[in-house]
Amino acid sequence: MKQEIVHAVALGPVRAGPDVKNVLYTAAGENGPTWSLWQKAPGETRGRPLGFWSRGYRGSEACYTPTEKEILAAYEGIRAASEVIGTEAQLLLAPRLPVLGWMFKERAPSTHHATDVTWIKWVALMTQRARIGNPNCPGIFKVITDWPEGKDFGMSPEEEVTRAEEAPPYNKLTEDEKPYALFTDGSCRIVGKHRRWKAAVWSPTWRVAEAAEGEGESSHFAEVKAIQLALDIAEREKWPTLYLYIDSWMVANALWGWLQQWKRSNWQRRGKPIWAAPLWQDIAAQLENLIVKVHHVDVQVPKSRATEEHQNNQQVDQDAKIEVAQVDLDWQHKGELFIAHWAHDTSGHQGRDATCRWARD
Repeated sequence: MKQEIVHAVALGPVRAGPDVKNVLYTAAGENGPTWSLWQKAPGETRGRPLGFWSRGYRGSEACYTPTEKEILAAYEGIRAASEVIGTEAQLLLAPRLPVLGWMFKERAPSTHHATDVTWIKWVALMTQRARIGNPNCPGIFKVITDWPEGKDFGMSPEEEVTRAEEAPPYNKLTEDEKPYALFTDGSCRIVGKHRRWKAAVWSPTWRVAEAAEGEGESSHFAEVKAIQLALDIAEREKWPTLYLYIDSWMVANALWGWLQQWKRSNWQRRGKPIWAAPLWQDIAAQLENLIVKVHHVDVQVPKSRATEEHQNNQQVDQDAKIEVAQVDLDWQHKGELFIAHWAHDTSGHQGRDATCRWARD
């Protein structure tokens, strides 16, 4: 660790002062946590790196939930950053998930793999580091991001976008809260020559589903459209709170914090409009008038551990499937046969394996 710190300092001198922003990017990689520390002074278009770190998962860390892996990355990053810039300097923490929100709950979630002792260690360091300073200048200021290095790190209050909070697991909702819970999903399928999408919303309490369909968009678009459907329902029925249950990390991250960053960058990333910008702008506007809490449903849970939450997620998954008429299936089959015959003829009437090799080459 000491050698890494020396290397980090060598990348750029550590600057101090109220106008210098210290930004820590953290992320859980496939093989282990990574983090990098940057500084940005007034007048600079890009920040200067102070260090880059990474390590492999140790022991049972590889079995942590995705949430726990992100928390582990933030924990290791804060430790390293404190060694470089000290504990008195303010730190802008830029994780990919809202880790500080979970830390201030000061308890492990119902689904976790890390030990209680590990959770206590995470909570102790992060909450202590965040509370250093004064209310106007906390020790850690969190920014949810997708690692756009070199961006403007300013946080103008007038540009803030209301973001969704984290919801508890479905089985932790009270009977009074469950009527306001909705599960969402979306899908896409090629039918004939057209790409069709379908978005669906499922209410476990009312046992009803609402859906929207269209052509020309992807399954990701359908998943986002399903969020818009859920918000429309909550607004129409004048719900006090909407509890959203989704199995897409992309959509969950957007609702938890990416919307804020997209708004600050005028709904652009690297000079180009973000994907489905008009749809996200509508969703951001709806969030201003409604309390929304989001929970990510883990679809990798074995059947033996599946709960009512997973059963409802399977239900909305079925509701989002696109029904295909038999005539469409027949035309798809005929198209496949035509391509197979064409490949067989063009390749010189070779056998199946030889034709496949020809197609690959």
